[in-house]
Amino acid sequence: MSKDARRTAGALLITAGIVGLILLPYLMFVAWNRGVATMDEAVKIAEDFLKSLNNEDLAIDEIMEYRYNFYVAYYEKSTGMGAFEMLIDKASNGGMMGMWAGSIRPEPGPNMMWNTKYSAMGSGMMVWSSEDNQITEEKAKQYAQRYLDNYITGAKAEDVHRFYGYYTIHVDKGGRNYGMLSVNAYTGDVWFHDWHGAYIQTREMKVD
Repeated sequence: MSKDARRTAGALLITAGIVGLILLPYLMFVAWNRGVATMDEAVKIAEDFLKSLNNEDLAIDEIMEYRYNFYVAYYEKSTGMGAFEMLIDKASNGGMMGMWAGSIRPEPGPNMMWNTKYSAMGSGMMVWSSEDNQITEEKAKQYAQRYLDNYITGAKAEDVHRFYGYYTIHVDKGGRNYGMLSVNAYTGDVWFHDWHGAYIQTREMKVD
């Protein structure tokens, strides 16, 4: 091999080494953090989380798969009330290379800000409130529909799920789930859940 050929080969090896060092952490991250691909995997994560709470009164209501995450609703068996909402993120959520992929975490928004029993932030903000001065489910649905009429043409407020301090309402458009929004049970404020992406499927878990 000539001197020039050896010099070229050496330069290529050095370049490949540098590229490898740059890509290795990313490739290791992707391999380790592969995310959640199926509903069965999401169910397993949701059930494992439930076991870790060591609270026999809590159970899973439903798990909904969206483009960016799995939505998990937990409820109280003794009251039938919604307890809190969680998210299991997918690797394809596009944020920070999916750094939360595969992990289960509290859903942001109403679940953290308005929940008067299971959220520290919500409880602290709503100490003045009581069950007596909450708006009804029907009124909450009216607030939701008014919001949809103004912002999402053709969308309809459908199933209403009651949580402590707020209602989460499923939204339908064209005969298909379009997402969900929440209505504050004391003020009527509406908060659309804009972090899910397109709807894919639902698995009902609640035992009647």
